[in-house]
Amino acid sequence: MSSISSIDTSIYSGLIESRDAVSGRNAPEVAKVPTLSSSDVENSKVDLSNYYSNIRPEDLLTMAGNNVSQSAEALDNAMVSAIQNGYTVEDAVNIHLAKAAYQANCTVFNAVNEMSTFELSV
Repeated sequence: MSSISSIDTSIYSGLIESRDAVSGRNAPEVAKVPTLSSSDVENSKVDLSNYYSNIRPEDLLTMAGNNVSQSAEALDNAMVSAIQNGYTVEDAVNIHLAKAAYQANCTVFNAVNEMSTFELSV
């Protein structure tokens, strides 16, 4: 007789029967369909007339430009650190991440620059 066949499984038969009576998540038999009256969401009006009134494109362009210069400096620092440390695996990862951040900031800067010079021709 192997060790697997000597296991007493009589205690599991009661567990299987009780599991069939109640589902694992105690879900109802029929799914409840949400209705508008049972919803807790309030349908209120929101005034968005002055939503864009306090945005100045110059501030956004300046901030994007600062992000580009900071990420360029971080990329330079990562490369200098790699040269000083003998170019370890950690330095390679830092350079890769700094380069990705620099490219992302350049993409954002170009998008902001295009949006700030947008003109509507009628």
